Amino acid sequence: MEAPPVPRTPLCCILPGPRGPITDTLIGAEVLLDQGEAESLAKVVRRSVDEKGNLIGTYSENPLVSTQVYDLEMPDGTIREYGANVIAENMLRKSSPEELEVQELDAIVDHRRDGDALRRADMYIKPKGRKRRLRQSTRGWRLLVKWKNGTTQWLPLKELKESSPIEVAEYATAKGIVNEPAFLWWCPYVLRKRDVIISAVKARYFKVTHKYGHELPRSMADVARIDKENGNTLWQDSVKKEMTNIGIAFDILEHGEEPPRGYTKSSGHLIWDLKMDGTRMSRWVKDGHKTPDILTSSYAGVVSKESIRIALTYAAQHNIPVVAADVRNAYLQAPTSERHYVVCGPEFGLENVGKKAIINWSVPAVLCVL
Repeated sequence: MEAPPVPRTPLCCILPGPRGPITDTLIGAEVLLDQGEAESLAKVVRRSVDEKGNLIGTYSENPLVSTQVYDLEMPDGTIREYGANVIAENMLRKSSPEELEVQELDAIVDHRRDGDALRRADMYIKPKGRKRRLRQSTRGWRLLVKWKNGTTQWLPLKELKESSPIEVAEYATAKGIVNEPAFLWWCPYVLRKRDVIISAVKARYFKVTHKYGHELPRSMADVARIDKENGNTLWQDSVKKEMTNIGIAFDILEHGEEPPRGYTKSSGHLIWDLKMDGTRMSRWVKDGHKTPDILTSSYAGVVSKESIRIALTYAAQHNIPVVAADVRNAYLQAPTSERHYVVCGPEFGLENVGKKAIINWSVPAVLCVL
């Protein structure tokens, strides 16, 4: 008698890490849904169940043909059911070419500043042998904005200055804060050149705090907070996986132990990202803006999301299984010629915070614009 066939398990369910079915990562995501002529910001709270308590819909390796259903909480507190493919389609449609969430500014309604804000007594600098000039700094200021979908959010002045300079300048003038150091060095120019700027600036803001409806952490404290709010450990598991993989590049010294002579102090930080399938990504990178520019190109292209959608559509039409693979941390095979060390932060583990770590193998670097 022939043995029964072994059930085929999707690849994403057997890979290590917090993967599971792709659409399980939709829980906790924020989605902009069209409600007539308006938009509503809904949050995915859980999988939908029928009257017997069974989950509705089935998972597919191809997200375009998945029939899973989710409960979404609307702004008024009501719960509505939406299919996984509908949710994913709205996320993609409301994203920019860089896959960041797009928001349209309605109004600026409030402002605040903290102790880091530049004081008027320190607003000028005088280089040696030159006339004094205004310091160019926006630190310490945050503005409360109202989006077209009715939600509000506190944002740093430096972000709104780039996306909505005229609106910020007009608000500062109306509120009598245009003479504050954070506004005085640029607002008068913006108001004089208003007509030219209006034709050049797009009337939308790329919400860099979210991607595909999920909030992106900016610190280890955010990692713990977001996971707690979503009832999972996806971001924490991502950080743990990255630091485990990249840990071979570091030689962590004991407390109080100094690096050998000739080593200079460097720095690095974690960056976080989200894949189209909801996978949380963490990467530890050196601060590339603190090192000299390289002479050769290091550009590496990636496939566009449009190409992925075409491939998924073709696979669905021809019933072709969809699998994916990732070559992680390939750069760790190359020893570094630089003699650098870093001071360990919380991502290295609480027991290593404050210790010095020598970098023995190549690690990725990112260029930060300050």
